[in-house]
Amino acid sequence: MASATERSRSLHMRYPPIDGFWTWDIKRDRVYGDANLSDYFDLTLDEFSHGAPLERWMESIDRDDRMRVRLAIRRAVERRAGFREIYKVRSQKMGLRKILAVGQCYVDGTGEAALYPGWFVDLTQDSVSEEHSLREIHSHVEQAREIAQSIGHDMLSYLLDNVQEEVGQKLGEGSRRRKSS
Repeated sequence: MASATERSRSLHMRYPPIDGFWTWDIKRDRVYGDANLSDYFDLTLDEFSHGAPLERWMESIDRDDRMRVRLAIRRAVERRAGFREIYKVRSQKMGLRKILAVGQCYVDGTGEAALYPGWFVDLTQDSVSEEHSLREIHSHVEQAREIAQSIGHDMLSYLLDNVQEEVGQKLGEGSRRRKSS
């Protein structure tokens, strides 16, 4: 059985530290948030402390991501479900940032969508270090593939070869597929 400390550590490993929080009052169409959220979404603290319409908040989402995010929010509200999206936001204070936003739609006593609290983390720095991480993954998968091949696990070797190929493509190395035996 895992201790409380181990469970807490496991949760922190699942998501990076949280950069901001919000609560959307769906019925009144008012989004409330903290100072970090106002910095990322180019809204004043006053707008967030008194509530800003969701559409005003959406203006800071990059045009390429806006329709996808709007659809995901609509789906979460219709299904009374969770929301988890990665998208870019632009503000004067923070510039262009890549964030992971996670929310959950909650219902009132009559079953109608009522509240939508959530949080976000800034993934921009992670994007900058993505190439380094992919190179590490590539190296580790290569080692695992060689071990699987040396002990005669052909299917595992083949699957790891495919993973390595996929990572190589993300690194822009093109197809260098080796034939696994």
